[in-house]
Amino acid sequence: MTKILTSPYEERDEWDLNVMSVNGTLYFEEHLSEERLKEKNDMEPRHRIQTYYGYAFESYCTSETPVRKVSSNPSDPVGWGGDVDTNVQWCSVVRTKLGNTRLLIGGEVDCVRERYTHHTDTFVELKTSLVIRGAHDEARFEKYEIVVGFRTPSGVVTTTQSFKTIQLPRMVRGKPDAWDPVLCLAWGDRVITFLKDVVGSEASTAASVWRVKFTPQKGIAVRMLGSVDIDDVRGGEDRVGFLPTWYWQESQAAAAHKNPEPVVMRAQPASVVNAGWQV
Repeated sequence: MTKILTSPYEERDEWDLNVMSVNGTLYFEEHLSEERLKEKNDMEPRHRIQTYYGYAFESYCTSETPVRKVSSNPSDPVGWGGDVDTNVQWCSVVRTKLGNTRLLIGGEVDCVRERYTHHTDTFVELKTSLVIRGAHDEARFEKYEIVVGFRTPSGVVTTTQSFKTIQLPRMVRGKPDAWDPVLCLAWGDRVITFLKDVVGSEASTAASVWRVKFTPQKGIAVRMLGSVDIDDVRGGEDRVGFLPTWYWQESQAAAAHKNPEPVVMRAQPASVVNAGWQV
């Protein structure tokens, strides 16, 4: 959903999604093309170290009991050695609504404030940004990021600040080239409505997989995948499209139980029709 909602302001990166329509519900999966995978693997050293800055900030902020030790580098945080494990994450599933569409969204959450209360108002997103040095940096921050740690170009966090997401639209309102949340939500509603009409069309079956491609300055294009592309989506795993087979089978069984085949009652000869029946 983040990719869809922020598309009106995306000027550089394309994205691809796989979409399935099963029992009236749309399922979305991010698709990483060969080009995108190659870009990630061939990341420039400068971008790689900036990525590490973000992961390192998250790791340090979420350390439960830092081990007190002295580092040879005076700029190192006390009690943290710089190790980062990007394979660990915690995800939350929330329900919300966009226009007339009900959404069930699963996404990674960096951490919660103090303790988990089963409510989203304690969720915290951790990010870093260059220290704001002027109007240009301020515009970049307000347009693209929710930031809690401001760092120097060499990766040293100098200050931290918390921002309530609900306050961000007011922070940028009226500024030149500022992003507009109303525009993002309206675009997202149009895209979802369009995909419901296309992916849920009569030409689609329950096992069909569609590819949605967004190109900056152009918009989105949709196509149904053939057998070769669907095999690529499965990736050798036990799946129907990109859904796990066990989930697919349970959803089909639930749909059959909810909407059983209609029972056709045929009229019997008048001589054997029970009294009071009207056929």
